[in-house]
Amino acid sequence: MTNELIFRIIFTILWLVFITNMTWIRYKTRKTADASPTSQAIRHESRIHIVALAMFAPFWFGGILLYIIFPSVIAFLSIPLPDWFRILMVCVAVPSIPFTFWGYQTIGKNWVHAFESSKFLNSETQTLVTNGPYRYVRNPIYLGSFLFIVSIALVAANWLILLPAIILIILVYLQIKNEEAMLIDRFGDEYREYMKRTPRLIPRLFAK
Repeated sequence: MTNELIFRIIFTILWLVFITNMTWIRYKTRKTADASPTSQAIRHESRIHIVALAMFAPFWFGGILLYIIFPSVIAFLSIPLPDWFRILMVCVAVPSIPFTFWGYQTIGKNWVHAFESSKFLNSETQTLVTNGPYRYVRNPIYLGSFLFIVSIALVAANWLILLPAIILIILVYLQIKNEEAMLIDRFGDEYREYMKRTPRLIPRLFAK
Protein backbone atom coordinates (compact mmCIF):
# COMPACT_ATOMS: atom_id res chain seq x y z
CA MET A 1 0.00 0.00 0.00
CA THR A 2 1.52 3.31 -1.08
CA ASN A 3 1.69 6.39 1.13
CA GLU A 4 -0.60 8.23 -1.27
CA LEU A 5 -3.27 5.55 -0.95
CA ILE A 6 -3.01 5.72 2.85
CA PHE A 7 -3.51 9.49 2.79
CA ARG A 8 -6.47 9.08 0.44
CA ILE A 9 -8.09 6.56 2.81
CA ILE A 10 -7.53 8.86 5.78
CA PHE A 11 -8.93 11.79 3.80
CA THR A 12 -12.07 9.82 2.89
CA ILE A 13 -12.70 8.54 6.42
CA LEU A 14 -12.29 11.97 8.01
CA TRP A 15 -14.60 13.59 5.47
CA LEU A 16 -17.26 10.94 6.03
CA VAL A 17 -17.04 11.41 9.80
CA PHE A 18 -17.23 15.20 9.48
CA ILE A 19 -20.13 15.30 7.02
CA THR A 20 -22.13 12.58 8.81
CA ASN A 21 -21.84 14.27 12.18
CA MET A 22 -22.54 17.72 10.78
CA THR A 23 -25.67 16.50 8.99
CA TRP A 24 -26.96 14.75 12.10
CA ILE A 25 -26.34 17.57 14.56
CA ARG A 26 -27.76 20.24 12.23
CA TYR A 27 -30.86 18.06 11.81
CA LYS A 28 -31.25 17.80 15.57
CA THR A 29 -30.70 21.54 15.98
CA ARG A 30 -33.30 22.47 13.37
CA LYS A 31 -35.77 19.93 14.76
CA THR A 32 -35.66 21.51 18.22
CA ALA A 33 -35.55 25.11 16.98
CA ASP A 34 -38.52 27.45 17.18
CA ALA A 35 -41.14 26.95 14.49
CA SER A 36 -41.70 30.67 13.96
CA PRO A 37 -42.22 31.70 10.32
CA THR A 38 -39.17 32.82 8.39
CA SER A 39 -39.35 35.97 6.31
CA GLN A 40 -37.89 36.16 2.85
CA ALA A 41 -36.14 39.43 3.73
CA ILE A 42 -32.45 38.63 3.51
CA ARG A 43 -29.62 41.14 3.68
CA HIS A 44 -28.28 42.04 0.24
CA GLU A 45 -24.76 41.17 1.37
CA SER A 46 -25.94 37.71 2.44
CA ARG A 47 -27.48 37.02 -0.96
CA ILE A 48 -24.21 37.91 -2.68
CA HIS A 49 -22.24 35.58 -0.43
CA ILE A 50 -24.75 32.77 -0.84
CA VAL A 51 -24.60 33.04 -4.65
CA ALA A 52 -20.79 33.08 -4.53
CA LEU A 53 -20.74 30.05 -2.26
CA ALA A 54 -23.09 28.21 -4.62
CA MET A 55 -20.75 28.97 -7.51
CA PHE A 56 -17.57 27.72 -5.84
CA ALA A 57 -19.02 24.73 -3.94
CA PRO A 58 -19.27 22.46 -7.04
CA PHE A 59 -15.57 22.98 -7.81
CA TRP A 60 -14.67 22.12 -4.24
CA PHE A 61 -16.87 19.02 -3.94
CA GLY A 62 -15.95 17.98 -7.47
CA GLY A 63 -12.28 18.07 -6.54
CA ILE A 64 -12.97 16.04 -3.41
CA LEU A 65 -14.85 13.36 -5.37
CA LEU A 66 -12.18 13.19 -8.04
CA TYR A 67 -9.45 12.81 -5.43
CA ILE A 68 -11.35 9.99 -3.71
CA ILE A 69 -12.56 8.09 -6.80
CA PHE A 70 -10.31 9.10 -9.72
CA PRO A 71 -7.11 10.55 -8.21
CA SER A 72 -5.11 9.99 -11.40
CA VAL A 73 -7.29 12.54 -13.23
CA ILE A 74 -6.10 15.39 -11.00
CA ALA A 75 -2.64 14.04 -10.20
CA PHE A 76 -1.04 16.80 -12.29
CA LEU A 77 -2.38 19.32 -9.74
CA SER A 78 -0.66 17.61 -6.81
CA ILE A 79 1.25 19.75 -4.33
CA PRO A 80 4.68 18.31 -3.44
CA LEU A 81 4.25 18.32 0.32
CA PRO A 82 6.41 16.04 2.51
CA ASP A 83 4.69 13.12 4.22
CA TRP A 84 5.56 14.41 7.70
CA PHE A 85 3.67 17.64 6.98
CA ARG A 86 0.62 15.77 5.71
CA ILE A 87 0.67 13.60 8.85
CA LEU A 88 0.83 16.80 10.91
CA MET A 89 -2.27 18.05 9.07
CA VAL A 90 -4.06 14.79 9.94
CA CYS A 91 -3.23 15.55 13.58
CA VAL A 92 -4.84 18.99 13.14
CA ALA A 93 -7.92 17.69 11.30
CA VAL A 94 -8.79 14.97 13.84
CA PRO A 95 -9.30 17.20 16.93
CA SER A 96 -10.97 19.92 14.84
CA ILE A 97 -13.95 17.58 14.34
CA PRO A 98 -14.95 17.15 18.02
CA PHE A 99 -14.16 20.83 18.63
CA THR A 100 -16.61 21.86 15.90
CA PHE A 101 -19.37 19.65 17.29
CA TRP A 102 -18.66 20.81 20.82
CA GLY A 103 -19.60 24.24 19.51
CA TYR A 104 -22.78 22.89 17.89
CA GLN A 105 -23.86 20.98 20.98
CA THR A 106 -23.20 23.93 23.27
CA ILE A 107 -25.17 26.46 21.24
CA GLY A 108 -28.02 24.09 20.39
CA LYS A 109 -31.13 25.83 19.05
CA ASN A 110 -29.51 29.24 19.53
CA TRP A 111 -27.56 28.75 16.29
CA VAL A 112 -27.76 31.86 14.13
CA HIS A 113 -27.25 32.07 10.38
CA ALA A 114 -27.50 35.14 8.16
CA PHE A 115 -29.90 33.28 5.86
CA GLU A 116 -32.35 32.86 8.77
CA SER A 117 -32.20 36.39 10.13
CA SER A 118 -35.88 37.06 10.73
CA LYS A 119 -36.45 33.67 12.33
CA PHE A 120 -33.63 34.35 14.76
CA LEU A 121 -34.63 37.95 15.54
CA ASN A 122 -38.31 37.09 16.04
CA SER A 123 -37.66 34.19 18.38
CA GLU A 124 -38.44 34.76 22.05
CA THR A 125 -36.38 31.83 23.32
CA GLN A 126 -32.95 32.75 21.96
CA THR A 127 -30.26 33.20 24.60
CA LEU A 128 -26.68 34.42 24.32
CA VAL A 129 -24.38 31.44 24.76
CA THR A 130 -21.02 32.24 26.35
CA ASN A 131 -20.07 28.95 27.98
CA GLY A 132 -18.12 25.96 26.67
CA PRO A 133 -15.98 26.85 23.63
CA TYR A 134 -17.83 30.20 23.41
CA ARG A 135 -15.97 31.26 26.51
CA TYR A 136 -12.76 31.32 24.48
CA VAL A 137 -13.87 32.33 20.98
CA ARG A 138 -17.08 33.82 19.59
CA ASN A 139 -17.26 31.50 16.58
CA PRO A 140 -15.93 28.06 17.55
CA ILE A 141 -18.01 26.29 14.89
CA TYR A 142 -16.41 28.35 12.14
CA LEU A 143 -12.97 28.02 13.71
CA GLY A 144 -13.22 24.22 13.90
CA SER A 145 -14.65 23.99 10.39
CA PHE A 146 -11.94 26.23 8.92
CA LEU A 147 -9.21 24.21 10.60
CA PHE A 148 -10.70 20.98 9.30
CA ILE A 149 -11.21 22.22 5.74
CA VAL A 150 -7.69 23.63 5.37
CA SER A 151 -5.90 20.75 7.10
CA ILE A 152 -7.78 18.05 5.19
CA ALA A 153 -7.08 19.87 1.91
CA LEU A 154 -3.37 19.81 2.78
CA VAL A 155 -3.64 16.10 3.55
CA ALA A 156 -4.90 15.63 -0.01
CA ALA A 157 -2.11 17.93 -1.23
CA ASN A 158 -3.93 18.95 -4.39
CA TRP A 159 -4.59 22.45 -5.73
CA LEU A 160 -8.07 21.50 -6.99
CA ILE A 161 -9.10 20.92 -3.37
CA LEU A 162 -7.02 23.56 -1.60
CA LEU A 163 -7.76 26.66 -3.71
CA PRO A 164 -11.59 26.31 -3.72
CA ALA A 165 -11.43 25.56 0.02
CA ILE A 166 -9.58 28.82 0.67
CA ILE A 167 -12.08 30.80 -1.41
CA LEU A 168 -15.02 29.20 0.41
CA ILE A 169 -13.46 29.99 3.78
CA ILE A 170 -13.04 33.64 2.78
CA LEU A 171 -16.69 33.84 1.67
CA VAL A 172 -17.94 32.18 4.83
CA TYR A 173 -15.74 34.42 6.96
CA LEU A 174 -17.40 37.45 5.38
CA GLN A 175 -20.73 36.07 6.60
CA ILE A 176 -19.59 36.31 10.22
CA LYS A 177 -19.94 40.09 10.12
CA ASN A 178 -23.62 39.77 9.13
CA GLU A 179 -24.30 37.19 11.79
CA GLU A 180 -22.66 39.24 14.51
CA ALA A 181 -24.68 42.27 13.39
CA MET A 182 -27.82 40.21 13.99
CA LEU A 183 -26.56 39.22 17.42
CA ILE A 184 -26.03 42.87 18.27
CA ASP A 185 -29.59 43.61 17.08
CA ARG A 186 -30.90 40.78 19.25
CA PHE A 187 -28.81 41.17 22.42
CA GLY A 188 -27.52 44.74 22.24
CA ASP A 189 -24.97 45.76 24.86
CA GLU A 190 -24.81 42.23 26.24
CA TYR A 191 -23.27 41.03 22.99
CA ARG A 192 -21.06 44.12 22.65
CA GLU A 193 -19.55 43.34 26.06
CA TYR A 194 -19.09 39.73 25.00
CA MET A 195 -17.25 40.92 21.88
CA LYS A 196 -14.89 43.01 24.00
CA ARG A 197 -13.78 40.10 26.18
CA THR A 198 -13.89 37.27 23.61
CA PRO A 199 -11.99 37.14 20.29
CA ARG A 200 -13.77 36.35 17.04
CA LEU A 201 -11.75 33.33 15.83
CA ILE A 202 -8.29 33.10 17.44
CA PRO A 203 -8.64 32.01 21.09
CA ARG A 204 -6.60 33.66 23.80
CA LEU A 205 -4.54 31.41 26.01
CA PHE A 206 -6.62 32.49 28.99
CA ALA A 207 -10.20 33.73 28.81
CA LYS A 208 -10.96 37.03 30.45
